[in-house]
Amino acid sequence: MRGIPITSHPVVSLLACAGLAACTTLPDGSLLPAQLSRPDEVEVTELRGLSQCAAPADAVRIERLADVEAVQAWQQARGIDLIGGEALPDGPFAVIDLGHRPDGGYGIAISRRAELRGPVLRLTASFLRPHADEAPPPGGTSPCVLVGLPAGPYARVEIADPAGRRRAVTATTATPR
Repeated sequence: MRGIPITSHPVVSLLACAGLAACTTLPDGSLLPAQLSRPDEVEVTELRGLSQCAAPADAVRIERLADVEAVQAWQQARGIDLIGGEALPDGPFAVIDLGHRPDGGYGIAISRRAELRGPVLRLTASFLRPHADEAPPPGGTSPCVLVGLPAGPYARVEIADPAGRRRAVTATTATPR
């Protein structure tokens, strides 16, 4: 799985924008994310995602990685290929790991809008789970996503759900730029 693709279908685009960020409707009916409007808002980019990330635990975790070499070391330690042969931008990055789940159907979608709150960069994510009325796909999963972060002097990165509940926080493992 390479993350959660957003298709060109208008309903999917509308739901993605409504759930993760404000949108602007263009004259042709297409949607664009609204511009960042507050001085504490910054933009992050979900770069890659996998459904099997060899999570060491069941809890949500976030790790900040300084550069591409740190991402490569992280994936080598997990025995996975998150970035493949594709080029990545310069760091820093964060890997958000949902943790081990007994069934399929779990995932993470990261909002492009993040907040700088003093020494903390706060990301928002939708934590996806199998629909309650359907049997989840068989087999355990451990989804993760790689997120490109803005350069900055923040000391920690945290992840919260759309309701604002903090799900994980980490001290930096990278030298701030």
